[in-house]
Amino acid sequence: MLVGYDVPMQIEPMMDADRSAVSELLRTCFEWLAEREGFTDRQREFLVGPRSSAETLRVESQTRPHIVARDEDGTILGMAAIRENEIARLYVHPQFHSRGVGKALFQHTVSMIRKAGFAEVTVAALVENAAAFYRAQGMHEVGRQAYEPDIFGDRELVLLVKATNEPA
Repeated sequence: MLVGYDVPMQIEPMMDADRSAVSELLRTCFEWLAEREGFTDRQREFLVGPRSSAETLRVESQTRPHIVARDEDGTILGMAAIRENEIARLYVHPQFHSRGVGKALFQHTVSMIRKAGFAEVTVAALVENAAAFYRAQGMHEVGRQAYEPDIFGDRELVLLVKATNEPA
């Protein structure tokens, strides 16, 4: 178990048996995010639909490492996925926000990316709250790009980067 966080947790690879729970975690996170950000029904469905499904997780996990943070009882608190040197996903159940789960997942993914030989880690944040989290971890903004303009209109992703050897 990791210590020094508000929640005792273990970070480990996502197993096949975890896919349904991780899918439910993603749907919960996207519903929370849609409510908080005032997303339209179409935007909400885009996030909680196939993008969050156990089947999508199965396919993605064949080519991208997926990790989960579990509490002492085995409950999944959060998850992350890596695509080369990018944190492709990092989500924490809303009940566990601001309790160190995201920070622990972030540090673990940066370590994995560094061990894979990459000099920097990148992420694209959909909302400013997420960008603020990544900035607090030592990342800095390098640009913005449109995100699914047919669905999200003029919303932009915040692109952030950090050297893998920089402290948080």
